[in-house]
Amino acid sequence: MHYSHFLPLLCLVVSPLHLAVTALRPKPIALVTGGTRGIGSGIARVLAEDGYDLLLTYNTDKDAADEFAASLAHDIGGELRVKCVGGDISLGSTRDEIFEALDSMTEASDDGCDGRLAVLVHNAGQIVGLTSENSEGIQAKALSFGDGSLVDKEGRTDFDAMHYYRRLYGEAFVDLCERSLLRMGSSQDGGGGSIVGISSPGVNSHYYGPDWTYSMAGSGKCLMEYSMRIYAVKVAARGINVNVIVPGITKTEAW
Repeated sequence: MHYSHFLPLLCLVVSPLHLAVTALRPKPIALVTGGTRGIGSGIARVLAEDGYDLLLTYNTDKDAADEFAASLAHDIGGELRVKCVGGDISLGSTRDEIFEALDSMTEASDDGCDGRLAVLVHNAGQIVGLTSENSEGIQAKALSFGDGSLVDKEGRTDFDAMHYYRRLYGEAFVDLCERSLLRMGSSQDGGGGSIVGISSPGVNSHYYGPDWTYSMAGSGKCLMEYSMRIYAVKVAARGINVNVIVPGITKTEAW
C-alpha cells in the first residue's frame, strides 16, 4: 500500500477541527514528527493543502528536509509557513528545540504571522540501525522475547534496543502530548485540537498471530497506543480529539 491510500483517514480525524478553526485567527499550526519523508511527508502535504502552517521534524537528513519544505512552499504557494527541526526525537533535548521553534511561530509579529498549535501528529520512527541512524549508535539485530536473543555474553538481558524504542515511540509521544496540550487550549476559548499517533499492525494484530520480529518496536508503540486511550478521555471536554492510526504495510522510500 502506498502511503497516500490511508491519508483520507487522517483527513476524517483532523478535518472537523479544520472546519472549526479556519475562520479564526491566528492561523492553525500542525506539528508533524518525521514529517519530511515517507508517510510523514504525505501527512504534511495534506495538512498544508488544508490550510495549516507546518512545523516538521526530521532525524539527520537536513538537505532532504529543506528540499521537501521548499517543494511544499512552491506547490502550495500563498502564505504557507514551513519550519523544520532536526534531531533524534527520542531525546528530550530535540523535543526542547521543537517546542522552542513552535513557540517562535506562535508569537505575534508585525506582519501578523502568528498562530497556534492545532494538530500534533507523532509519526517519526525507524527500524533501529536499518532505516535510519540513532543517537545511541544501536546496530540492526534480530531481537525477540523468549528466544535468548536479548541475553548478552555475560548472561544479562540487554535492554538497549528496547529502551530506545520506548523513548522513540512511547516517551516521545507522552512528552509531545503533554507539551502540546499546554498550548492547544480548549474549544471554549477558541482553541482545541487534534492529536494523532501513527502506529502499525505489528503492535496489536497480525495475520498469523503475534509477530516476534516486532518485539522491540512493539514494546514502544504499545505505550503510545495505551496512553492515547487515556488522553482521549481526559481532553475530550476541551474539544481535543486523540487517535492512533494503523496504516498497515506501507511502501515508502525507507524500504
